[in-house]
Amino acid sequence: MVLTSGDLYGSLVNYSDGYYDYDNSTDACCSSSSICNSNATQAFAGSFLPAFYSVICILGLWGNGMVIAVLLRSKEALAGTDVFLFNLAVADILLVLTLPFWAVQEARGWVFTTFLCRVVGGAFKINFYASIFFLVCISLDRYLSIVCVVRMYKRSKSSAVRLTAVAVWAACLLLTVPDFVYLSAEYDSRQKSTSCSLVFPTASATQWKVGLSLFNQVGTFFLPLLAMGYCYAHIVFTLLLSKGFQKHKAMRVILAVVGAFFLCWLPYHLVQFANTLDRLGLLEEDCARQERLEAAEVVATALGFFHCCLNPLLYAFVGVKFRHRYLELLQKLGCVSYEFVAKYSRQGSANRRESTWSESTEATYSGGF
Repeated sequence: MVLTSGDLYGSLVNYSDGYYDYDNSTDACCSSSSICNSNATQAFAGSFLPAFYSVICILGLWGNGMVIAVLLRSKEALAGTDVFLFNLAVADILLVLTLPFWAVQEARGWVFTTFLCRVVGGAFKINFYASIFFLVCISLDRYLSIVCVVRMYKRSKSSAVRLTAVAVWAACLLLTVPDFVYLSAEYDSRQKSTSCSLVFPTASATQWKVGLSLFNQVGTFFLPLLAMGYCYAHIVFTLLLSKGFQKHKAMRVILAVVGAFFLCWLPYHLVQFANTLDRLGLLEEDCARQERLEAAEVVATALGFFHCCLNPLLYAFVGVKFRHRYLELLQKLGCVSYEFVAKYSRQGSANRRESTWSESTEATYSGGF
């Protein structure tokens, strides 16, 4: 298969002939005597992905940087959702900061050291996991405060939410141990370039590849999607029973949150599922199909990374209070006039909520989102 950045990133793993598989002789597309030609897909990936990753890096840094700046300027202690939102923005920033390295790899191969391969690869994996898990934490916090009307993370219990955040980061670090152990800069004789690769022990290589691939498909997509879907379905049902005049707007935002995650990551995981079936020998060897999967993987990987840019829009800028504080920050920086900000001050002051995110805490029914 073609070397794509999706193969490298442990969270998106395609443990096939790519970054995470250096044993090319045992994982060929069609047979040991007839290796599929992937030159066309390689050329497409080498020209498309570096430019796309550069754009994602810039947009991700700007959007998530604004989220962090606004949250840090708050004079009040951050509510539960805001703490999770802050950590989500940090994870997304650290994640997109690794994209320039993968852009270089797509264009010229891995020109850095094995040590940097492990550091950058591990950092990507940690922050990818954190980004997904903090989305789930936000969903759970919304569920508790809207459906259950339980303020689990009140300001008086700020240590609880911070402990939760620390636990999430610790779990992400533990899940990344295989990357720090097995990542290495290796020369791929078939691709004729050096890549940042997971080099598994020969005796257990197949078990590692299939096991980690299945774990990533289930643990970083299907289970988080199920959890978010469950929480937001109950939130929508609760809003439908309420008499808040903005409930339908709130429902649109909720559906956008789940829909963005689903649409951005579903194509990638479908491709990876097909690759897993292929690796298990459940599909007939077909070079034409393999070439289509490679091309689909390049596009699906890029779409998945685009989700890092959507998080600030979906989890922050939809909030009236957040938009007001964002405009105040732009005013202090001289980007907008006082008169422009004043138009929103009345709306912002009318939405005094504990959460800067979307004003959807216990007062959701009266406004929110």
